[in-house]
Amino acid sequence: MLDWLLCGLVSVIGWVLCRLPAGLCVRLGEALGQLTCWLQPKRVRIGYLNLKAAYGERISPRQAKRIVRQVFRNMGAGLIELLRLPVIDAAYMERYVKVVNLEYFDRAVASGRPIVVLSGHFGNWELCSIAAALRGHSVVALARAQNQFPRLYRLLVSYRQSKGCHIVHKGGAMRQLLKALDRRELVGIVGDQATRQGVLIEFLGRPALFAKGPFELARARQALILPVFIYRVNGPHHRLVVEPPIDLPRNGEPEAIVRDGIEQFANMLAGHIEADPAQWLWLHKRWKHTPARRVLVLSDGKLGHLKQSLTVLQAVKEHAAMVQEQVVEVRYRHRAGRLLATVWAWLMPRGWGGLTVLRWALKPSCAKIVTRTFADVVISCGASTAPVNTLLSAENRARSIVVMNPTPIPLRRFSLAFVPVHDRLPPRANVVQTLGALTGVKNGHVLEARERLRAHPRFRSGEPLTPARAGLAVLFGGETSQYQVTEEFAASVMQDVLAVCEDTDSVCAVTTSRRTAPAVERWLTDHVAAHLRCQLLLLASRDRLEGTLEGMLGWASAVVVTGESISMVSEACASGRSVVVVEPPLRHPRSARPTKAQHHLSSLAREGYLHRAALPGLGQAIRRALAQGRPLRQLDTYATVQDAVKRLL
Repeated sequence: MLDWLLCGLVSVIGWVLCRLPAGLCVRLGEALGQLTCWLQPKRVRIGYLNLKAAYGERISPRQAKRIVRQVFRNMGAGLIELLRLPVIDAAYMERYVKVVNLEYFDRAVASGRPIVVLSGHFGNWELCSIAAALRGHSVVALARAQNQFPRLYRLLVSYRQSKGCHIVHKGGAMRQLLKALDRRELVGIVGDQATRQGVLIEFLGRPALFAKGPFELARARQALILPVFIYRVNGPHHRLVVEPPIDLPRNGEPEAIVRDGIEQFANMLAGHIEADPAQWLWLHKRWKHTPARRVLVLSDGKLGHLKQSLTVLQAVKEHAAMVQEQVVEVRYRHRAGRLLATVWAWLMPRGWGGLTVLRWALKPSCAKIVTRTFADVVISCGASTAPVNTLLSAENRARSIVVMNPTPIPLRRFSLAFVPVHDRLPPRANVVQTLGALTGVKNGHVLEARERLRAHPRFRSGEPLTPARAGLAVLFGGETSQYQVTEEFAASVMQDVLAVCEDTDSVCAVTTSRRTAPAVERWLTDHVAAHLRCQLLLLASRDRLEGTLEGMLGWASAVVVTGESISMVSEACASGRSVVVVEPPLRHPRSARPTKAQHHLSSLAREGYLHRAALPGLGQAIRRALAQGRPLRQLDTYATVQDAVKRLL
């Protein structure tokens, strides 16, 4: 019944439109498209995200939304033109459609070879086949049958066929198309539709599947492929551009020939889209079958936090065929900006208005990057980046992964959360509790990094390490709100370390972190750098430290690490070396409440991952660790990360 009513209504509307001026009808169609844009927020979102993914920082969110609105307006105008097909004739085409490079078409026809006219969902693509038919050429066009309203669909097909454009439908159409080529009829195909099977081609910045059918069809009959693209210039006026024909080679590997043809067409289509993005139909999920994933890693500037985020990224790479990653450091304008982002992320579950808030909250250079970046997965570590993660994930409809407790942002706002056991959070389906900080450090990794460390210009080579001649890696952290790493503390640690080295004929390598106080680094430079038992001193303020921590862990027989850095302790425990942890002095020693670091160290010590030591007494603990050789257990948080990420993706 509804099909009958729609068919009758469309017939009446078409009859009225055929009696109105073309310019007025197109304006009505654009208004209809604008109304549809307001009524179809889901399609608007798809188009917006496709544009962000394709153009990134080259266009602003405002520009992307403007393009989407114009796409809807063009679609509305195209629909009206379809309903006016009964009055569109050769004279109409001559007046409103300007053909560019017509000589390519004429030469292709004159060659006597079969021709496949290939277009995309670009401009009013329906007019491409109609234009050829009205020039006296027999055209067979491939279309997908619409079964929801069959009577209405047959009416619209009759409009096309009345102009000499015969329609065949997908599903058994190959034989009809081959026969049409044999009769030297033009075959019209739209070649940019999403497909589950086909050839992966780089298209607008991401791999996209293109159907092989049009190119296999052309190869089977040695047909010329003639790409054509039509622009809506102004109102009812169009510009139809004919590109040079694609002539597939007769000899060679069939798959390589087809792939080369698809790449040529995809590059042509991408070029026309770049010229005028609003002409292309961005509103369908063109990349829904792409294996590529874009991952945005948000950094708060803390190396330990970034390493944990990169550990999650490493797991994503293992479970996604293709990953494009980007690391962005989040920089707020001021504390009020962070507070605003936090409150907004907490109040707005769907992230409404999130981009505006981020533009206010972040420094302009940072806001420009994060608001224009598209991501399938957003990863962050720490509470300061959690609001940005929440808002960007909602904006991009992306999966969000957070490391550490994101309080005050509720955990339910994230797709996956890795939190340490010592936070004692209630169990949730999206929460994975880990014993230590996330790390991808493995014994094999640190052994590879060891060789790179030995090539460091500051490394003083000496006698090789043996079971009798050990190497001690000493890792200094820095100041926190609860701990203070002072010159006196560093001097006491190094006094015990060097004493053990003298007694056991061992050597040491020492490094600091970004949080280490300048006074401590100066003391180490004055008293340790030239010591005969010190083969390497690396200072975070002076030297590049990328990869050196892993190298020191691979070089060492045992590790001494300060206990305020959960990240460094976890990496040491994952290295397969015996680990001795010494806590720096507390800022408030009379506080009866254990710190998070103390909870963390107690859990690891209880499970046999490390030895805890205090000053004095560090030397004795180091000797026990050297005598033990390997730790009782090796921490492996990465296996937990791999399993959780696999389930998420």
